[in-house]
Amino acid sequence: MSISSVLHWCFGPQRHHMGLDHGNGESGDGEGRPTQRQDERQVLLDELRRQAYLHDLLRLTCADVMRKPPVTVSVSETIGGALATLDAHHIKLLPVVDGEGRLKGVVTHVDLQPLDEVLPFLKLASDTVAPETERREWPVTSVMSNHAQSVDATAPLTEVIPLFTTNGHHHLPVTDEDGRVVGMLTQADIIKIMYGRPGGA
Repeated sequence: MSISSVLHWCFGPQRHHMGLDHGNGESGDGEGRPTQRQDERQVLLDELRRQAYLHDLLRLTCADVMRKPPVTVSVSETIGGALATLDAHHIKLLPVVDGEGRLKGVVTHVDLQPLDEVLPFLKLASDTVAPETERREWPVTSVMSNHAQSVDATAPLTEVIPLFTTNGHHHLPVTDEDGRVVGMLTQADIIKIMYGRPGGA
């Protein structure tokens, strides 16, 4: 399920229901089936639960949902070391931080792969591609994205959702007021918290 469909469930049109019947359909059919009034009461109860859940959702911040502690690598790490960290933790995006833990950039699995693996035609010109053993010793800063998008830990979750729905982000580092990485927010985390049904429904 996409985050867009979850958003529609949470913030889409209210569920419509019939007014309570005051005379017709009051009794069951004698076989233990719910009456019309019972059905309508259940619809109202479900709607009240949905509204209560949305009310709680609107109060959540990134700090409430983020994964912590974050998995990061230092600016002094090598490409090989960063790739090993990604593989060991089965993650797709890795924040690169300085000695104080401040965000300096991010790398993905694609960034860390040999260029001729990403662009196969370069294999035809192997003299332009460094040997893999040599390339893995390069600093991770040589391939990281410097202009990394991040979100503040205190930011309301509702303000961050558009970054996922309109900007195509799947993973975002969460930082504190000093720019230090304190967690990671993923699209999967948001879908999970938004799709949670009130009352265990």
